[in-house]
Amino acid sequence: MATTKRVTPGREGYKILFNENTVIMNHKFAAAAAKYGTKENKLMKSIRKDFPGMAEVIVSGRECDKAKTNTRLTYENMETHIRAYDNADELLDVFATVKALSQATASPYKYVCDWFKIQFPNYKKAPVFKDGKLTAAPVEAPKVIEYKQKMPKAS
Repeated sequence: MATTKRVTPGREGYKILFNENTVIMNHKFAAAAAKYGTKENKLMKSIRKDFPGMAEVIVSGRECDKAKTNTRLTYENMETHIRAYDNADELLDVFATVKALSQATASPYKYVCDWFKIQFPNYKKAPVFKDGKLTAAPVEAPKVIEYKQKMPKAS
């Protein structure tokens, strides 16, 4: 069984496939080619003049081949999940502390998300109640020093 390779436009935004008699271009190049007088428009005019039967195909840039890991894991949804626990006040205090500590890192969301995943490793699954209560022992926030720090602003 042969695998088909997806053809993408080159760095310039287009690629000419002579063996298939096709011009492949990305959306940005195609939009610029549609505007009269641009260099892309002049290039497409010359291609159409030189190769009148050539087909033009517009393709998307990059296709995602992996599912996004943090889909819908926003601060608001994290807070909603935390409020479901019986010791929500304590957990929300830790959550607020973690959000405040995250501001020193280059990627605050990643810092908070890493803490949340450590604190609630099974957050995607249905919760298990013990003695009719849903509780979770607070986990310490990750060390800020282990994360890339924000660069100070140049003056």
